[in-house]
Amino acid sequence: MAELHAPGNGDESKSAARDYALEVTRITWERIHMTLRLQLSTPVASSEERGTVSFAFVDGTRMFDVRPTEEAPGSFVLRVNVTSFAERKAFPIGSWRIRSYLDGVPGPFASFDAGSIEYLDQASRVFHYNSGRSAMTVDYFVDESREDASRLDLVMRTNRFTRGSAPSDQPSIVNRARNALFGTGAKRRYVRWIYNVTARVIGPKKGRILFASDQQSSMEGNLRRVHERMLERGLDKQFDIRRSFRLPRTTGWATTSRILYLMATSETILLDDYFGLLNSVNVDRRSRVIQLWHAGVGFKAVGFSRFGNVGSPDLDQPHRQYTYAICGSEHLRHVYAEAFGIEESAVVPTGLPRVDWFLDEGRTASFVEDFYREHPHLRSKRVILFAPTFRGSSYHTAFYDYGLIDLAALYEACGPDTVVLFRMHHFVKDTIDIPQRFRDRFFDFTKYEDGLGLLHITDLLITDYSSIIYEYSLLDRPMLFFAPDRENYAATRGFHNDYEETAPGRVCETFEDVVEAISTGDFEREKVARFRDENFDRIDTGSADRVIDWLLLRDQHQDEPVPKRLQQEDEDR
Repeated sequence: MAELHAPGNGDESKSAARDYALEVTRITWERIHMTLRLQLSTPVASSEERGTVSFAFVDGTRMFDVRPTEEAPGSFVLRVNVTSFAERKAFPIGSWRIRSYLDGVPGPFASFDAGSIEYLDQASRVFHYNSGRSAMTVDYFVDESREDASRLDLVMRTNRFTRGSAPSDQPSIVNRARNALFGTGAKRRYVRWIYNVTARVIGPKKGRILFASDQQSSMEGNLRRVHERMLERGLDKQFDIRRSFRLPRTTGWATTSRILYLMATSETILLDDYFGLLNSVNVDRRSRVIQLWHAGVGFKAVGFSRFGNVGSPDLDQPHRQYTYAICGSEHLRHVYAEAFGIEESAVVPTGLPRVDWFLDEGRTASFVEDFYREHPHLRSKRVILFAPTFRGSSYHTAFYDYGLIDLAALYEACGPDTVVLFRMHHFVKDTIDIPQRFRDRFFDFTKYEDGLGLLHITDLLITDYSSIIYEYSLLDRPMLFFAPDRENYAATRGFHNDYEETAPGRVCETFEDVVEAISTGDFEREKVARFRDENFDRIDTGSADRVIDWLLLRDQHQDEPVPKRLQQEDEDR
């Protein structure tokens, strides 16, 4: 993150370091990350007594320090996240020059080669968001140097635009009045007012913890495991635990008013998914928001990793309000920080609490026994679980194209010793139609309650972009990735890393490839261990305890580096 300062000693014109030059040699992008490569002139670059070189973006009286990386003597790299530049905010609007400093003394602005001006157009970017109605732009041009007429300064210009409605789209006076009272903007104002008044009059109550979701009708996943573990440890006597769960289709003013009251009066708010009400309220500083979302972060692009793509988040995304988020490993901290628009220090590698259940040997044995008691015809079978994610942009538009599946070919490839359990994403409303002639080997398990439990009786997982691969990788069993729309998915939703390299199994672009892999056993199984090692620091049943101890109890008396780091960050605040 950058830091905002007043410009040095207050007078940039008193630059004392004029005996060297600075040039921008290259500009590259990776998603929302801009990389600038700069070169100091040779005499200064090679000097052993050069001193400390630092850089800042300067626009008039505004200045942002940026931490450089020196890759070779005199060769520096500046990496900038344009959506989360400073204080969890996007790069500010302005026309910015890059100034160098030698031991704190202002030096020259960065120049650019006049013979490569056309390159600057290629390096410019436009990021659309707000359903295409808004855009953030980053473009570059050169301007006469303010200090040396023989050079051209590089200027980075940043802007944000929002288009208004066309004249033909303007609502009538009646509709404008209706929108003013009952439209989306009005509803957000009412929500904000209810929350602010409650927070001001009552405020957070010490020890109150709210478990909440507006994407689930009941407590599931990471929230449920943390809640369960708190009860097991008797912490319900120490904390006032409250709950609020609802689906988008069940929202109304009664439930909204209740959850706003609970939010405003809770010291800690625990979430496990996108939480829309954060779009309308600024959470009181006395409350903490902790996000326990799994989301497949690190595999597919989510949050700000998708900025500028179809379905892009807005710049004022509610993710920025998280006090903390959790992840499975140190390796993923920067990935979650990018996705949520928060600092890496706010991402805590506790592990995923729902994995505690998954790795509980007693719980697993009990599940397997109960499963085969309910489904004795599957006991001696090889089980393939077909569990893809949904297509579409949201709960309301979710679907899956069942026409991609060649049921007849799959049936033949399975043979009499293999069954396929279809478990579609719960957002997908249409069920798979299994013809009668295939029903001895194919079964619809979409409604089966314990989706993670099914992994324990699964011999082969077929999925695409689903986060279910994280838990399944812990079993060291094979996976296939049926991704016929990989290029379209990458173009519209995006991947954080190369899909084929990251996927812990063979990637199949056609269903014929899936059938062939099942028949030959070619699953590229060796990729599973690498994926598991990158995504899990610990493989144990203590993730919920770490969330409770590190983030709720704030227990610092442990021989662990993470809680000690959190303590230091609290002191720094």
